[in-house]
Amino acid sequence: MVTIVSREEWGAKPRKKPETDSFSPWLGGTIIHHLGPGKQAQSHHDDCYAHMRDIQNEHMYPPFWSNDDVYDDIAYSYLVCNHGIAFEGRGSRVRSAANGTETPGANQNYFAICGMMGLEDDVHGEMISTIRDMVAWLRANGQAGYQVLGHKDVFNTECPGKLYPYVQSGTFYAPPPGGGDSENPVPPKPGQPLFFYDRSQWGARPPKEVTRVDPSSRTGFTVHYSAGPTSQTVRQIQNYHMDSNGWSDIGYNFLVDHDGRIFEGRGWDVVGAHATGHNTTHIGACFIGYDGDATPRALSALRALYLEANRRTGRTLEKTWHSGLSGQSTQCPGSALRAWVQGGMDAALIPVQGGVGGSSGGSAGGGGGGMTSVRSVAAQQLAVNGMGYSPALDVDGEWGPLTDAGVRWLQGRVGVAADGLWGPATEAAYASGAGGSGGAGGMTSVRSIAAQQRAVNGMGYSPALDVDGEWGPLTDAGVRWLQRQVGADADGLWGPATEAAYDGGLDNGAGLVVDGDFGPSTIRATQRVIGVTADGEWGPDSVRGLQRHLNTWSGAGLVVDGDAGPATYKALQTHLNRMIGAGLAVDGFWGPGTIRALKTALNRGKF
Repeated sequence: MVTIVSREEWGAKPRKKPETDSFSPWLGGTIIHHLGPGKQAQSHHDDCYAHMRDIQNEHMYPPFWSNDDVYDDIAYSYLVCNHGIAFEGRGSRVRSAANGTETPGANQNYFAICGMMGLEDDVHGEMISTIRDMVAWLRANGQAGYQVLGHKDVFNTECPGKLYPYVQSGTFYAPPPGGGDSENPVPPKPGQPLFFYDRSQWGARPPKEVTRVDPSSRTGFTVHYSAGPTSQTVRQIQNYHMDSNGWSDIGYNFLVDHDGRIFEGRGWDVVGAHATGHNTTHIGACFIGYDGDATPRALSALRALYLEANRRTGRTLEKTWHSGLSGQSTQCPGSALRAWVQGGMDAALIPVQGGVGGSSGGSAGGGGGGMTSVRSVAAQQLAVNGMGYSPALDVDGEWGPLTDAGVRWLQGRVGVAADGLWGPATEAAYASGAGGSGGAGGMTSVRSIAAQQRAVNGMGYSPALDVDGEWGPLTDAGVRWLQRQVGADADGLWGPATEAAYDGGLDNGAGLVVDGDFGPSTIRATQRVIGVTADGEWGPDSVRGLQRHLNTWSGAGLVVDGDAGPATYKALQTHLNRMIGAGLAVDGFWGPGTIRALKTALNRGKF
């Protein structure tokens, strides 16, 4: 039984602001660290508590002569001392910041466990045993995937030093009960809780507009499927809905994947775009997959959403499926889910960790209000304070009467309706008025100038910017370059749209060199998106996957025959023009221009 010392027990400082970057550790696993050169393990366990506080201080407030990054909190998920005791860092529900940005998804898809030892320290068996136990604990309690890597596997570093041979030998790999490995993982046990992820945790783009609905208007609950591979991400589905369909946001109120993870879409009290004529009256919940892919845990997640919908509306909602609603011409949600709904939606009752939260439009976890899908509650508090509000708000990411009053005050200052809801109109007025950039460019209320400079450098900008926190022509040019890379408007203002595009590209992008070469890395990236075996070999199976993909997301109407002819290429070019504005001639010619556009779309997570 692993012993974990909580943040409160070791005396952690509160985070500077809540972490809102998306986090999907089930796609990767755990990365092992050590403290590095010049650091030292503690001989006496009583000193490890103060050591934790010192590490957090170094991460949050490095000395002025240091080139170290500045973090909002301690960077690691958990730390383990020589005495075999684990300490909670960021914990199991917050994205790591320790794994670096050289490898896309390194923080997005992996926890970070740090052995509290320096480069020259000897390895203690107690530390090794507890790191192994923590890897297993994170699989059971944090949904960590099955990979165990060293920091040097994803970043140019010596870390984790003397711990790396244990990574290589598989010492830290603890097979789950019942077998399974990174290639053939076993499913979660029926008793393990379901997990809920709000918009900020999966990296949602801000909606173009929001229309709210009174819960009393809800009469039904509608089940859908995505008709795509179970490997699809919620962000990809949102991109299709916004960029290809031209919708204001992802169409569904909620989504569920094959492991029963629940993702907030439009939320409980926002009108959906999932079934014409029924979007106000019916809450739409989508299973991510094809007909027959839904697992028992996925069914339990859909049932949990249905029961919560009944609780919130104060009535028993009608159980419906997409093709069963009036005016719908579709096969959705397929025969298996349709029969399940018709049979009463029977499924095991599994608790949802933290509850099926959220109040509306992405404000889950913030206590309500504030339109956090446009700008997080913490970012609103920073903006209000930046305009001179007194007394200044606590930047704690929690919505309450004081924050509500502050936002209404700001709205009055920028000339929009003072309703306390930070939607697109407030954002536009704030960005174009006194709040836009504080006179220094860069939308510093969303991401500090130094953080923007680090982000630009992290994407390979050359020559690298000086990370000095000062706005000038070089930083402006760098930010505009980054915006072009991630598909945002290249206006030099790092607002919510740039933040969402950067987050999506970093997390879901392929990291490809945009050239005209359709090589193995590009093929594998394409195969992962279209849901076929990612072997780097392009053949009839891959073409059929591409044809299904284009039929689903662009309405291409292709015959799924594995023949990559002009019709398939024309559909591909049309899709790329819709998704990223590629400007391709729809001529059915497979050439370097189409390949470059495909790579750009894959890098932006928009294919």
